[in-house]
Amino acid sequence: MTAPALIRVLIRRWYIVLAVLAVVGVGFATLSRTGGAYVAESTVVFVIPGSAAVGIFDDRKRDTLVEFVGAVELEVNKGEPPDRLPKSAPLVGAGVSQGYQVVMPNTGGQWQFSFPDPVLSVRVTGPSPEWVRATLDTLLDRIDTVTENRQGAVSAQVAISTDWVPAEATINYVGPTRQTQARALLVLGLVGTGLAAAAAVLVDRLAGRLSQRRRQAGPPGPVLPSISSHGVDANRRSV
Repeated sequence: MTAPALIRVLIRRWYIVLAVLAVVGVGFATLSRTGGAYVAESTVVFVIPGSAAVGIFDDRKRDTLVEFVGAVELEVNKGEPPDRLPKSAPLVGAGVSQGYQVVMPNTGGQWQFSFPDPVLSVRVTGPSPEWVRATLDTLLDRIDTVTENRQGAVSAQVAISTDWVPAEATINYVGPTRQTQARALLVLGLVGTGLAAAAAVLVDRLAGRLSQRRRQAGPPGPVLPSISSHGVDANRRSV
């Protein structure tokens, strides 16, 4: 189909073009309203007296610390095992726009978990920096409280302690920028224009075929008046 013929079809089937572009516009507006989210992450490292979060873990105490961290994780999550997302998977990417996760990082595979280090990963995502900061601070304080309570009256000299890495978590924004929205609008516009043109051509061809069939069938023949049996009998008697 030549360009002039296509333009004539688009003008003739303008309502099809308008309907398709309207659907594309609604889709873009819906995606734009979803926006992004603010995220923050902190790692809570459990250490024994005389150790530091930046040091190498003592292998003689590693298993004991890992078991202790596992108990803290379960209590912080109110007895429910957390969803163990991959370490590199953000909550936003998993479809969580407002929530948090407190979990021991799994370095194993999907079918076999592995927790070699006594640490808890705390990840928060929310609609505002204030909400993320308040939730993160609450979770970190909760971990410290549970850690202290589980050790009871153990003296500070032999008690397991926690360090936050980093000490002050940074809040970042994850979401579409103006440039990405502009590119998305351009792509949707091109796709919508192509779909509108294809739909208009298809409708125009179907309408043309239907019109051709009607012309080939021709106009209906004359309808003869029906004669009832009573009228025939009456004519016979009169003759």
